[in-house]
Amino acid sequence: MKFRYKVLLTNLILLSLSLWLVGYFMIRKNFELAQNTQLRNAIVENNLVQSSVEYELLQMINNGNVRISESLSEIAERVMGGMFVESSSLYVRYADAYVYSSDGEEAHISESLFEELDVGGKNYMICREKEQYFIYVTSYSNVDKRQLCIISKQEASDAYNMLEEQIQYFRMLTLGIVLSASVLMYLISMLLTRPLEKLNQVTGEITAGNYEIHLKAAGRDEVGQLAENVNVMAGAIRERVEELNDMIHRREQFVADFTHEIKTPMTTIIGYADMLRSMELSREELMMASNYIFSEGKRLEAMSGKLFELIYLNRHEIEKTPVHTDDLQRELLRIAVPILERKQIELKADVEPAVVMGDKELLITVCMNLIDNARKASEEGSVIELIGRSCKDGEILENDCKPVYSLRVTDYGIGMSKEDAAHICDEFYMVDKSRSRKEGGAGLGLSLTALIIKRHQAVLQVESVQGEGTTMRVIFYETK
Repeated sequence: MKFRYKVLLTNLILLSLSLWLVGYFMIRKNFELAQNTQLRNAIVENNLVQSSVEYELLQMINNGNVRISESLSEIAERVMGGMFVESSSLYVRYADAYVYSSDGEEAHISESLFEELDVGGKNYMICREKEQYFIYVTSYSNVDKRQLCIISKQEASDAYNMLEEQIQYFRMLTLGIVLSASVLMYLISMLLTRPLEKLNQVTGEITAGNYEIHLKAAGRDEVGQLAENVNVMAGAIRERVEELNDMIHRREQFVADFTHEIKTPMTTIIGYADMLRSMELSREELMMASNYIFSEGKRLEAMSGKLFELIYLNRHEIEKTPVHTDDLQRELLRIAVPILERKQIELKADVEPAVVMGDKELLITVCMNLIDNARKASEEGSVIELIGRSCKDGEILENDCKPVYSLRVTDYGIGMSKEDAAHICDEFYMVDKSRSRKEGGAGLGLSLTALIIKRHQAVLQVESVQGEGTTMRVIFYETK
């Protein structure tokens, strides 16, 4: 069942129950008022009759007439003719026997009307006779040490007829109100549930994979807030799906690139190894084949090592300790200078003393990868600069962190385009693949560098101009 029909049915049940309760108590109250009015009239009438009968009977007794039974009949006849209306009847009972009946019929009055009746007291009861209602009122007095009961009978059908009319009218009125309210409630529930139906449609679209859909909020109530939350949820799901798709694409690309990168050295190694085992080679050919096998094996070793470091860093947090930049400079000069001298490249280092929080070994790896990348892009006899400076009044990031120190590595080599600079940190990405492979690169050094920098909550900036050189700057920010 639709929600709007549930709302409609619930409201109709509540409305019908409320109308029934109100109508029941109002009709009951009106009936009781009408019935009490008739009862008071009947009691007043009985009092008048009793007074008249007793007065005349007392006069007859005073005159010496002691035939009470016959006198009661005559007195009741005179009183009946002078006071009662056609719808009323009078009965006189003396000494447990009826001595007068105004309707000429034998009185069929329940004995309960006379139970617990004291002198001067009255009892009454309402009886139904031949589809009509009557009120019986009896009064009790002692005459000549015998019980005298004056019983008046008055029609009470008016209250019951009014009750039936009110019930019929209430039924008609209730039916009209319920039908009118049903139409009005249906229109209101349709208006109120329309945003919910739209929400249901939108969530169905989201379930089907359409995350671009947007729902217009129709107010600031709970439904409007729900619509806004659905929009936020759809946007979050869309971003997450895009991230997952990008991650899947990167993984597929990573596997494809890794397969491609490993295929070349493996082919070389297998080819030269087969040559060594199947052919007679000269000393010069033997050394050449051995050198190829050795260099390609070292490249595979470097690739596997960097892959292991990437996987490790992706799964583990690093432990940061204070690192002195002058110690970092001495270690880099010790490692990098011998490597650069093979290509007659000069390293100019000017690192301002300071303390940064990080992992010293990983920061050495970052700087060596940047220096090695600059070496591969530089010609023989060129210069590479390693500059470190404290940041005094730097730009504040969105997370309210201020830059505290920057390290930059600058070369004056071949440079690269903006497109290459945007992808330089992707796995297995090489600006010049032939040059990189010749220099022993596998396209993982800068990927590892970018991940280490990210783990240090630092930022890597790349500035490059083709034919002029490249500057890579690592900016460290203060930690909260």
